[in-house]
Amino acid sequence: MFDNIFGGIGKGCASHPWEVIVGVLTVTACMLTIDKTADPSLSAGPNSLPHSTKIVDDESHAIDVIFMTLIRCIAVLYCYYQFNNLRQLDSKYVLGIAAMFTVFSSFVFSTIVIHYLNGDLKDAMFLFLLVLLVNLKKASLLAQFALSGCSQTEVINNISKGMSLLGPSFSLDSIVCSLVISVGMLSGVQRLETLCMFTCMSFIVNYVVIMSFYPACLSLVLDLLRRGDENGMPFWGDRSQITAICNDHKTDPITQRVKVIMSVGVMIVHAQSRWALSGMESEADNMLGIQVTKFAVFNETEENNHRSVHSSIVHWMVSGADHIVILILLLSMIVWFWFFGDRDDLAHTLAQVNKKQSVNTSGNSVHVLEAQKYLKHTESQTECRKASVYTSNKMVQTENVDGDIVDGDNVEIRPFDECLDIYKTQKSAEQLNDNEVLMLVKSNHIKPYMLEKCVNNPERGVGLRRKIIAAESNLTEALIQLPYIGYDYSKVLGTNCENVIGYVAVPVGVAGPLLVDDVFYQVPMATTEGCLVASTNRGCRALTLCGGVVTRVVDDGMTRGPVVRFSSVTTASEAKIWMDNPEKFKIIKSAFDSTSRYARLTKLLVRIAGRHLFIRFTASTGDAMGMNMLSKGTEKSLKVIGEYFPDMEVLSLSGNFCSDKKPAAVNWIEGRGKYVVSEAIVPSKVVTEVLKTTVAALVDVNISKNLMGSAIAGSIGGNNAHAANIVTAVYIATGQDPAQNVASSNCMTLMEAFGEDLYVSCTMPSVEIGTVGGGTSLPGQSACLEMLGVRGANSQTPGANAKRLARILCATVLAGELSLMSALTAGHLVKSHMIHNRSAPSIQNLESESCESTKQFTHCVS
Repeated sequence: MFDNIFGGIGKGCASHPWEVIVGVLTVTACMLTIDKTADPSLSAGPNSLPHSTKIVDDESHAIDVIFMTLIRCIAVLYCYYQFNNLRQLDSKYVLGIAAMFTVFSSFVFSTIVIHYLNGDLKDAMFLFLLVLLVNLKKASLLAQFALSGCSQTEVINNISKGMSLLGPSFSLDSIVCSLVISVGMLSGVQRLETLCMFTCMSFIVNYVVIMSFYPACLSLVLDLLRRGDENGMPFWGDRSQITAICNDHKTDPITQRVKVIMSVGVMIVHAQSRWALSGMESEADNMLGIQVTKFAVFNETEENNHRSVHSSIVHWMVSGADHIVILILLLSMIVWFWFFGDRDDLAHTLAQVNKKQSVNTSGNSVHVLEAQKYLKHTESQTECRKASVYTSNKMVQTENVDGDIVDGDNVEIRPFDECLDIYKTQKSAEQLNDNEVLMLVKSNHIKPYMLEKCVNNPERGVGLRRKIIAAESNLTEALIQLPYIGYDYSKVLGTNCENVIGYVAVPVGVAGPLLVDDVFYQVPMATTEGCLVASTNRGCRALTLCGGVVTRVVDDGMTRGPVVRFSSVTTASEAKIWMDNPEKFKIIKSAFDSTSRYARLTKLLVRIAGRHLFIRFTASTGDAMGMNMLSKGTEKSLKVIGEYFPDMEVLSLSGNFCSDKKPAAVNWIEGRGKYVVSEAIVPSKVVTEVLKTTVAALVDVNISKNLMGSAIAGSIGGNNAHAANIVTAVYIATGQDPAQNVASSNCMTLMEAFGEDLYVSCTMPSVEIGTVGGGTSLPGQSACLEMLGVRGANSQTPGANAKRLARILCATVLAGELSLMSALTAGHLVKSHMIHNRSAPSIQNLESESCESTKQFTHCVS
């Protein structure tokens, strides 16, 4: 619940940055301009207080100065420590954005709190340090989430995700810090009590700012930076390094419980203290007067007009001693960081290298040498190009030019027995470095296919597997060109692919706008075939000019066809007659439908071959393509049928009577998946001006090619020009199973004269398609479905999204068929492909031979 609340807050602030920023700045300006002089007690000044309140005990003042100076020094040192930790991010954008905002907001808003409460502005420095300690790391993590996005939509979604993950933890940290610091209000130390009160108020204000103002600033700044690029793309550092560190956002539940218990304890202490004081009203009144006195005394600058010059200097040095100490400390740290920090790191690195060279040569070190040999082939052929930090196991690593992550030379490999003990004890290899993990793989204690799970980091697991493959099969050079960094493998593993070593980027083009059933669509197509998207785009233009495409889904039913065997032909025939009986069908349907909320059995088709029965189950499956639903329901139905025919033997859940991913007449005749038809009437003027041909010529070529030619070839379901091209391109873009283009590409394209105009239609009886399951949940594929407005399941009408996607596909096939048939009729096909789909030398040779019709085709396509 809290994750959704904080995620919503983050998304709202990131989506409306100007409103949030202006609102916060307006409130801030109002606080600064509030007139507080109406209260005489606040405006009279320190001299209006009783003389007794101006007397400050020198000893108490000295204790205050020493105590507060010590606390400030510790705060400065801890800030330096936190800054060094953040340097490991190795991203100047993450560190720059987080540090700039946190430093600015902590100082400005802490100063506003002091000013609003009429405090001493010298204390703003202390509050700035305290608030900085809490805010800096969380701000950096949120900046990492934001910088992981390559578009403004991704940035907003990532900020929302970061807020949902960091919001609860940050809220709890702020509550704990405020409660713990407020204990100082009971300490009896005057300066400490006053500062603790200011600090608690400052924490509250800064919490509100970082939960609203900061996400809005992140969104706005990244949007403005991106707009500065000509291509609209972000120019910040490597996303792989940012996303790798973003995995370190998990909070320890034990730590969270401790914080909650601590908060409850502190609240009890406060309640008891307040109750004890409430019984002594007069004393409380006196204490209130004392607090006011303290407040005024420490805002007062003691002056003595009769003091000598010498005593004035001494008094200034004593009263400002704490600030002098802090200044000296800051200057020392800056000098050390600037002049000596790198030398210290270099010395540490050299010491680690020497230490590694002196690893003991006991029996366990043999395994270490084996692991080093195991990696030698990969490491010898590549050079490190940048550092990457795995914060999950706090070890420094380097990334090779082929994208593989390997441990640096300064990482010591622990003995084999120690590594094995860590792995078995923790049931995870997360705390082991890469060389140690590969050492366990070499010894068969870790299976290569389990690497992602063992190291609890999918991307790291893929990188390790790449090194194994490269070393074993000498594929280092081949893997250099196969990317793997920056992909979300968490949505792939166990669902879409196994033994992952990377991903292949397929270009996605868009054809459109295409008017389908009075709705405009931009259709994404993933392909590497030149001219395909351009040709389909020309068909979309022609169909849109003529009023669009009309589509209908006339049937819907995915199939699964098991094969069963009986003891004799007699029993087999009896079983067939039993299953064909409508009353018995209800028994089978009841069993089938009980296995799913969406799968509903609609019909059975039974065929007999000797004592074998082939049973084709057909069922609607909602918005899913439905193969898993059919398998589950079929298995349950066969068990029920077996109760009536005990001698029935299930040979295979799939007996190729489905028929899945194979050419089959049964799919062409009976249909499988969505049975879709589409049509359009194209005016002769559009045929002539856009398609550069005539109605009569198109009809003639369609009959000769798609009808007669396919009949001569004995084609089943192939009465079309290139339906498989469009089907496969749309399938890859939207996360469908590309292998199902075999049946899904069954299509009959018909063209006939409709008066002077052209009537064209496509009939596709077996479109196997869905909007949930399989690859539809992957980020890129999900985005393409979102473009078409069919992502996920339809909550109001189950199955509506999948049917809509099938109709869009059939209309797009119609556009592709119309354009290609026109190109063939006009003789443009070869010339256009030579221009659009050949190398530069070929293009240059053809330019002199290109005719006017080819130029016109290219113009229409573009």
